[in-house]
Amino acid sequence: MSAELFAVGVNHKHAPVELRERLAVEDDQHATVLRALREHGGLHEAMIVSTCNRVEIYGVAPRREVVGGVLDVLAALRTLDPKLLRDHCFSRVHTDAVRHIFRVTSSLESLVVGEPQILGQVKNALGRARESDSVGPVLDRCLSLAFKCAKRVRTETEIARGGASIPSVAVDLARSIFGELQGCSVMVVGAGEMAENAALHLRAEGAAELVVLNRSRERGEALAHKVQGRFEPWDQLVAQLGRVDIVVASTASQRPIIDRALVKPVMRSRRHRPLFLVDIAVPRDVDGDVTRLDDVFLYNVDDLQSIVNDNLKSRRGEADKADALVDQEVGAFASWLRSRSIGPLIGQLQAHGRELAEAEVARVLPKLGELDEQQRKLVEQLGQQIVKKLLHRPTTNLRRASAEGEGALDGVALAEALQVLFELGAEPGEGEPSERRSA
Repeated sequence: MSAELFAVGVNHKHAPVELRERLAVEDDQHATVLRALREHGGLHEAMIVSTCNRVEIYGVAPRREVVGGVLDVLAALRTLDPKLLRDHCFSRVHTDAVRHIFRVTSSLESLVVGEPQILGQVKNALGRARESDSVGPVLDRCLSLAFKCAKRVRTETEIARGGASIPSVAVDLARSIFGELQGCSVMVVGAGEMAENAALHLRAEGAAELVVLNRSRERGEALAHKVQGRFEPWDQLVAQLGRVDIVVASTASQRPIIDRALVKPVMRSRRHRPLFLVDIAVPRDVDGDVTRLDDVFLYNVDDLQSIVNDNLKSRRGEADKADALVDQEVGAFASWLRSRSIGPLIGQLQAHGRELAEAEVARVLPKLGELDEQQRKLVEQLGQQIVKKLLHRPTTNLRRASAEGEGALDGVALAEALQVLFELGAEPGEGEPSERRSA
């Protein structure tokens, strides 16, 4: 049976943040997880996209049933109940998988539609997969066209108008709570890309005081300088929690850095002054148990959904334009995939014709009496030319039907008929993805 392109995993639409954070794959873990997927999941090609909103596997498998094995491998690696993972996952194959990959890369599946970070994250994921030697021709072509699609969506629509992102929505949330931020003291915990974006948005909104707290002094001071803020070392976390109004947390920590035990004495010192925590990290930086304390308000990436919904409504027309562009690029990839899978079959057909011609010429030549070398070559060429002319129209029509997809001439149906009529045996492109109609 032919291999199949697939996409499977969890994201903000299907799974809670608690599950996504347990499945999160850090950059230095990609090689280990990819190796397990290929060895135990039986994949030909694979890559992992792991962000704050999704952990998804894109790959090529020898058969559809392998997708279930991918989930089992992920569950085993993260000591999860496989049923829990299956209950919250999505799975796509064939054109549906291609469309999902293109939509993700174009930021149409993001929590904040149009946010710019996802394209870089997918490119980084592809780079990690290439380093692990788990990218083959199909994923390479698919992602190349996905990047082209993302560029078209960004340049031919206004889906990214306003530079929406998770950090910008976090700042929108803070502004909705406090009104203008000019009188607020804000602390950004972390100095990575998301933290930097949040800090830049906070500075643009005119926060009265902007504190950057980070484990690495060098990176923290660099960010503080960039946003005209003040750097504080990591051991000042508790002290700063006692004085700021808003905390935006986005570190790469694998476990919460702020929990109830840490915050409880802080709240006593604040004397009922509210503390607003916005956690945009996955895995989460702030343990949910802090909400058991009075005057502590916590918002994580899933809580940003209502703001996101408003954002999406204003961009619905542009999203429709983007969907049309995605459909065009998905069609281009599907055409390439069909043409690729039909090539081996045409090669078999042409080889079959050559063999028949050679056999018939060999059988007839002894009956023609004494022929010189030039005459023998002419007879041999005649046999091959007849085969070429006989096969020219069938192969041309097969390539055209394959490129155009289903219609008056269905490329898949013609290929299958050709196999039967000429007893060619193996499926077209055996071992490669094929675009087949659902049974």
